[in-house]
Amino acid sequence: MHPLLFCFGITFSVQAQYYFSPELQTAYYTIIKLKTNEGLSILHPFTSEKEKNGIALYLQSLATTTEIFVSEDPAVYLQKKQFRNYYIKAIEDLPKNNPYYRYCLAEVYLQWALVQIKGKDEMNAALDAKKALQLLNENLTLYPAFIPTKKSLGLLNILIGSIPTQYNWITTTLGFKGNITIGKKYLQEVIQAKIIFSQEAQLYYALTQQYVLQETADLLPLQNYVQSRPDNLLWNYVLSSLLLKQGKAAEALAIIEKHPTGIEYTSFPFIQYTHGEALLITGSYAVSRVYFLQFIQENRGKNLIKDAYYKLFLSFWLMDQDAIALTYWNKVDEVGQLVYEADKYAQKQILSNELPNKILTKIRLYTDGGLFQEATELFKTTGIQQMTTYKDKLEYYYRSARLYHKMGQLNTSVDYYKKVIQLSKNNTYYFAPNSALQLGYIYAQLKNTPVAKHYFQLAINFKNHEYENSIEQKAKAGLAGLPK
Repeated sequence: MHPLLFCFGITFSVQAQYYFSPELQTAYYTIIKLKTNEGLSILHPFTSEKEKNGIALYLQSLATTTEIFVSEDPAVYLQKKQFRNYYIKAIEDLPKNNPYYRYCLAEVYLQWALVQIKGKDEMNAALDAKKALQLLNENLTLYPAFIPTKKSLGLLNILIGSIPTQYNWITTTLGFKGNITIGKKYLQEVIQAKIIFSQEAQLYYALTQQYVLQETADLLPLQNYVQSRPDNLLWNYVLSSLLLKQGKAAEALAIIEKHPTGIEYTSFPFIQYTHGEALLITGSYAVSRVYFLQFIQENRGKNLIKDAYYKLFLSFWLMDQDAIALTYWNKVDEVGQLVYEADKYAQKQILSNELPNKILTKIRLYTDGGLFQEATELFKTTGIQQMTTYKDKLEYYYRSARLYHKMGQLNTSVDYYKKVIQLSKNNTYYFAPNSALQLGYIYAQLKNTPVAKHYFQLAINFKNHEYENSIEQKAKAGLAGLPK
């Protein structure tokens, strides 16, 4: 008996349609390494009409949707979207009196919902997510000891519980508001159970902590896993991205430079984008271009293309190669699409026709990467009196706040954040909204709940600004995390 089944005291000897054999375990781990074709080859013998296995069907769908999701290749999507209905129908034909029935079916619905979100098919994504939620909640009621249910149910609780106001129609469609506290609890239970899905739950927990809840994720489990499994491209990418998010650019660069390569991996150009970003942040402007250009060349989708061109612009602009820089600046408006916040920001910079202040931009990059000494040295070379535009003056105070905050000098950072909010009137810059968000985090850290609540709500109240969805989502999560 598989150890997962032993944990739940469930025997499936009569119901062979759901079994996690050693071969299927290997297939699962192979797929999450982004070796999807190899994973599908392992799964093939388990999906014939005679040997049809619900676990194998769920894993087939995982491999298919993973390839679509990470490659963002429209041709791959058009070729493989037909398989959605096949996977669902094949699982629906299997016995239903088993916790794996609803689990596998829910996972397939959720996988395709995520693919549809990337394809901007939000309505069908919401319908598939609703079906997944219904199945997972039913499974939790029928089989409360079946831990795998809580993996995706935990993730959905966090994501839906922090959804921005403009997407409230999604929560209405789903009939589910989500609960961040419950979501975190469910994911922790799956991690602590040490079952086959624990590593996946660990991945979700770290990503939602860092990107949604604005908490500092514990990266040690991920670092240990990457060290012991250097052939896992997905984990290498996630760890590098999380280290960048935590302001540890040098560590991120050390990880991503060792990322595995080979034809056995699914096309994943975003690894090149992240490599370029790590180099740009650490001041290796010329070298970063190699990876941004490689990303643009390899990417078959449209996301982060505008941002990649904007960062190519910066790589020349910050080295005073202005003429070449402006060719990339002008290109931003002609490429990509406006789905990701980074692309929206890049597009807005171009349309505003406000070229960025070089010193402040360098300070921003160094601060984001955790290179505080370099940022501080640059600050010594300039001052508020050298800022000639309203935007530059506002950004000067904002960059001061961010640097002092990241260096742990909270009192000084609070003063600068408040000054940014005070000076901000009727503009679409993100400086004031994010200042309010950061003040919310600081006062929450200081256990001053009423003031924290005030600033989180203020961050939500700001409208029509850069990074609006991201800031509002984080502020909602911040409010949800305050003591009641």
